Amino acid sequence: MEEVCKELVQFMQLSSRLEIKLTATKNVLALSGAPEGRKFILENKNLLEAILTLTKDKIPLVVKDCYLSLVNLSAEDYFAKSVLEKYNVVPEFLKIISDPNSEFSHQVCMIMSNLTRSNFGSTKVVEIIFNDKSSRLNQLLDAFYKTKYNKHGASLNHLASLFTNLTQIPKARSFFLDETKNHIQRLLPYLQYQESLTRRGGIASMLRNCCFEYESHGWLLGEKVDILPHLLLPLAGPEEFSEADTDKLPLDLQYLPSDKTREPDEDIRKILIQSIILLCADESGREFVKSKNAYVIIRELHQWELKEQNSEVAEECEKLIQILISEEPNEGNLMNIDIPENYQRISETS
Repeated sequence: MEEVCKELVQFMQLSSRLEIKLTATKNVLALSGAPEGRKFILENKNLLEAILTLTKDKIPLVVKDCYLSLVNLSAEDYFAKSVLEKYNVVPEFLKIISDPNSEFSHQVCMIMSNLTRSNFGSTKVVEIIFNDKSSRLNQLLDAFYKTKYNKHGASLNHLASLFTNLTQIPKARSFFLDETKNHIQRLLPYLQYQESLTRRGGIASMLRNCCFEYESHGWLLGEKVDILPHLLLPLAGPEEFSEADTDKLPLDLQYLPSDKTREPDEDIRKILIQSIILLCADESGREFVKSKNAYVIIRELHQWELKEQNSEVAEECEKLIQILISEEPNEGNLMNIDIPENYQRISETS
């Protein structure tokens, strides 16, 4: 295998003839598609460096093969640690994503999403981003917001996954939760973005991460953001409620059409419920969510999840319902709430 590596590296030079280079990159791409091949590449520094070098080749077919190989390689956790520690690739990758004329923004988005899955990767990338004076995160958001931003049709949907991963880190959460900006407000509509599950799920997960910043709950629930209706709407179905119950709901959830459908993805529904649970961490948050009659939406969702046999989502519903029907503890501590006995077996009601 050592001879194979030497031969590949020899062929994967910027100065190599096109047909030789392309044959080599195709072979490397095939290698990167299997765990053993990825291990082989990552154990051979010269080969990895040859792949990184050829991302700057003048031939798009060669460059695309190299980026696709990096997408596969970045699926391995140890790749992120190795590459982020030894090579200064992040600024260049972020520049490519932000460039509307780049042919490879989609592949690089996927690489960056993979690189930041771990705590190490997200911490390292956040550090690089915030040490850069080029406002790169703002540029990524601008690219994310604009329809057909990329001239070559790259969707940039995987930026949503990147934002999720970055918000594992408090400094990134603080950026998105800056009350002088409108980052959260502009991202909330993507919870309804039916064109892409990746974008929808990524933004849902990012918002859940932001809900771990308890001191921001008042702002998130308040008029300037009004996050609760955005979290509840994908969970609502076509059910009709009494006039009294309807009047207590946020305006966006009153009198929904008879063909209203719920978020189709089970994981996203679970994430949205978990976000609301986080917003109920203190007494003021719980009282606010209760006052908006979130209970009736979650009650109907719970029954629907049971019928659909989605046990994990149903369990999350039960957790939230127990919070919403419970009596407040004197201390306002969520962990000390007593659930009234007549509500403790809600899963058995029909």
